[in-house]
Amino acid sequence: MSVANKVLVYRWYEEVWNKKRESAIDEMLSADVVLYGLTDSPTEALIGTEAFKSYWREMIIIFPDLQAAVESTIAEDDRVAARCSLRATHTGEGMGIKPTGRKVHVTGVRISTFREGKVIEAWNCFDFLLVYRQLGLFPKTGFK
Repeated sequence: MSVANKVLVYRWYEEVWNKKRESAIDEMLSADVVLYGLTDSPTEALIGTEAFKSYWREMIIIFPDLQAAVESTIAEDDRVAARCSLRATHTGEGMGIKPTGRKVHVTGVRISTFREGKVIEAWNCFDFLLVYRQLGLFPKTGFK
């Protein structure tokens, strides 16, 4: 089962993020999916596919050329951890930020739990502070 779930992770990023195929969301997420790391609170989750679609649509408006790459995965039982990198250009308005035209590159990890071929829960940990720094909205650390 873990190999099939790893395949679904790669398919998720390719279909949903790279090809921007909204219908793939319903194909791969459980209707009552619980998604952490996509809200302003570390303990509050997006619940359900419609909540995720709202988040996804906003990200696609802000970063219409967003491309995701799965760099590596680790699978155990019904879970898959995926280390990913995202690249995009900030050409759309959203989250109260005017387009800057700047390119961003961020990495992160998503741990997904599967049941019957669909994600039922996921924990997302992407470095959004780095995104804000790359957009010039937050001071850089000075470290190289």
